Amino acid sequence: MPMITEEGRLRRGRGTGEGKDYKPWLENREVNSMGTASEVIDYKTGRQVHLLSQGEVYWYYLLRWRDDVTDIREQFPLELEMTVEISRKLGFRHPYNEKTRMTTDMLITKTDGTYEAYSVKTDKSVLDNARNIEKLYIEKLYWDSLQIPFHIVYKSDVNWTLVKNIMDVTACYDDGCVYDAYSALRHKIAHKEIIVDMESRLLDYKAIIENMRNGGIRWLN
Repeated sequence: MPMITEEGRLRRGRGTGEGKDYKPWLENREVNSMGTASEVIDYKTGRQVHLLSQGEVYWYYLLRWRDDVTDIREQFPLELEMTVEISRKLGFRHPYNEKTRMTTDMLITKTDGTYEAYSVKTDKSVLDNARNIEKLYIEKLYWDSLQIPFHIVYKSDVNWTLVKNIMDVTACYDDGCVYDAYSALRHKIAHKEIIVDMESRLLDYKAIIENMRNGGIRWLN
């Protein structure tokens, strides 16, 4: 695919919109992510989400599952003039060059109207590299200037069992995916109409159904 310039991204409205109308600044096909990029569908809006690493996929599902999160905007562009000014004040070289925007992996919108910014890294060894620390510090000071909390999170800290369960139940988020007792159960868990332990083990739907029936709940029949 031909390289898209900064000006081209601006003309296409990249980095604008919310919910189903959001357009990420970067798309998977435009970056070299060594085969780890993924496109997932936001199960609440139907929008294609562009995630550049496996860690971003895991954290997308964890953040989307939170009750206080209403929207996630991935590959969110930072104002170039601000990051250039920050990097100059710090005496750091601006990432790429002073004509290329930095991005934050995910900017979430919360139910109270506030925001949080997230940078997703593989593990804490990223902090062993001085240049990585410089770039993260520029990103942190940018969000600090806007009074928006900035978090660095790690793939290595993810509870894989919880992520796998979220992925599995949200695959049945839409009504049209319900076709039997098991998919109906996954649908209700995805909508949090039924609360189960998602963190300690992979969900055993057959066992859950049996427990519910033994307790006199018959909606699955």
